[in-house]
Amino acid sequence: MEKYYVQEDGFARVLIHDYEGVMTKIAKLGYAGIEIFYALHGGYTPQGLKDFLGSIGMEVLGSHVEIQDTDEQLKYLPGTGCKYIICPGIAIATEEDAYKAAQTLNECGRKAKSVGLKYGYHNHATDFNKVGGKMINDILIENTDPDLVAFEIDVAWAWRAGVNASEYIKKYPGRFELIHVKETVLPDANHPFNRPRKPAAEGEKPRKMERGPDGWPLMTPEEAARMDEGLSINCELGKGIIDMPSIKKAADAQGINPYYVVERDYAWTGDIFTTLAHDAGYLRAL
Repeated sequence: MEKYYVQEDGFARVLIHDYEGVMTKIAKLGYAGIEIFYALHGGYTPQGLKDFLGSIGMEVLGSHVEIQDTDEQLKYLPGTGCKYIICPGIAIATEEDAYKAAQTLNECGRKAKSVGLKYGYHNHATDFNKVGGKMINDILIENTDPDLVAFEIDVAWAWRAGVNASEYIKKYPGRFELIHVKETVLPDANHPFNRPRKPAAEGEKPRKMERGPDGWPLMTPEEAARMDEGLSINCELGKGIIDMPSIKKAADAQGINPYYVVERDYAWTGDIFTTLAHDAGYLRAL
């Protein structure tokens, strides 16, 4: 693989202390660019960010943005050269929720298109739950306009939900413009990551999760420990349950040129940069 990108979340906690230094280290690992994590822009203006990343051989591929922050970030992102603005997930518990979410994605897609970006949706394991006898992700894909909404399949979340990501890509060829590369062991079916999230009640505004300057949720020490334990189901690329060669074959056969993005939730080496270096080496050889 010649080009591969990286989502900032894996190194967000160090990024806020030395944006330029950390980005330079990431660039030296061979990553062609980034997905921004919750507005971690390094304090740059849009053109300034584009220029800085360009000076180290990188670009902004996309940005994960919560629904309620879409309008604000659509003012910032176009000037960076960003291609995609991506919803990192929606709480969906019922069939009605799913169809409403599809409508919301289309609306956001129209806004993104008006400023030259493509809107995207990133799945989690719960998006493969069934509501009304149909898989949530199927409802979202089948009820969104391909011209307005792309999908970023997170292959680990798919496999954790018992879905073969390669076969799922084949089911909807052309819709998966971005591939989130992640490795995983198989969690227990009762793992908290597989439980549906409760959406906002009728008329209730979605609660904006409180986050620190690094974009990570503000948690108690106990909550943070549970999160780290949960994320430890991530492991070395090629050593878990993900069949990346078959995923790449299916993704490349869609008739589009998909982007591959490493999302490293957990540093299995104990150091995020060593871990990302291993990930980069794996993808180069793929």
